Amino acid sequence: MKDQRTLAPYQGKCVEELEKKAEKLAASTHDTIVAGNSVVLFTMLVLEDILEELALNPIANLNNIQAIASSIATLNSSLITV
Repeated sequence: MKDQRTLAPYQGKCVEELEKKAEKLAASTHDTIVAGNSVVLFTMLVLEDILEELALNPIANLNNIQAIASSIATLNSSLITV
């Protein structure tokens, strides 16, 4: 069986390339914080868009709305201020 790490492309990059980039970013605390916050903020914005769509029919989507709101709150608490 072939190694999945070499077969898993992500937007044109294999996992090994992403690991190398992550190691390089992790070498600098400031860069790591910025990268982590960027991922968190991007995810929060995506969830906000989903939440807006679910809010169009709040009664049918109440459980999903609560779950997404909870996820956004959890992500917010993971942001690091520099």
